[in-house]
Amino acid sequence: MHKILIFLTISFALFCQASFAETCPSVNDIKNQKLTSGWGAYDSADGTALPPSRMAQLVTYIDQFALAEWSGASKNGGVVHCYYRDKHGSDLEAYFSKDNFKPDNAKNVWYQVSGSMHCAAGNDKCAFQSNMPAEQQLAKK
Repeated sequence: MHKILIFLTISFALFCQASFAETCPSVNDIKNQKLTSGWGAYDSADGTALPPSRMAQLVTYIDQFALAEWSGASKNGGVVHCYYRDKHGSDLEAYFSKDNFKPDNAKNVWYQVSGSMHCAAGNDKCAFQSNMPAEQQLAKK
């Protein structure tokens, strides 16, 4: 009986993890430095990690979500890039990125652009799901 309960609990956890979509970090989460695991901030020009001084500027000026971009170049799935703007509508020349995801296009908001997928429908609508096999997800935790 105990083994069955453990099996059902693990199965339910895997189902929940696989069935919930994720979105780009909210402006509030970025401003309050409450990013979930796996997100990194990078320079748009060269793809290098943002140094602390540049990250501080981004946190100060960020005002709105602009675009989510997905590229399926990774062997475990794709890479999501999330772009933001300042209060004047200017791009911040940086993005937040997370690996091993694929677009969740249940709401038909992702569209093809030059070999990648874009979504500009709003942070709450540009959803994506983990593309890692469940056994790899368990191994990472």
